[in-house]
Amino acid sequence: MSRMKSLIAVVAGVIVGGVVVFLVQDLGSFALSAMTGIEPITAQGAAALATVRPTEALLVVVVAYLLGPMSGGYIAARLAPTKRYYHAIAVGAIQLIFGVITLALFPHPEWFWVATLVIFIPAALAGAGLARRRHSRRHHHQSPT
Repeated sequence: MSRMKSLIAVVAGVIVGGVVVFLVQDLGSFALSAMTGIEPITAQGAAALATVRPTEALLVVVVAYLLGPMSGGYIAARLAPTKRYYHAIAVGAIQLIFGVITLALFPHPEWFWVATLVIFIPAALAGAGLARRRHSRRHHHQSPT
């Protein structure tokens, strides 16, 4: 049963992290389109936005690559039966694989490669740290009955 709980924790973390990455990128694209007047809904619009504001568009992705694994690591750590940080690392590693696949599919500047390779696992660990802190605070404030 513990292995099943571990699997559920990691899968839930990957799903939540993926949704957060998607939402942050979507909101960032919306904000950039409002600034530039370019609609990123089509492939041509997204390409135009990346051409007109390439650094800003990639910074949105970096923020997504920070918040996604952080939220996924948080969820995995909260659901994990034991070894919360290991579960968060698993989430960060899986999301890192997806990030590397994206890097391989499209050309990116070197700084973005470095940011992508460095950010996923520390962000997931930070999420696990937030889960641990929240967990210990909740148990610390409960009165014994």
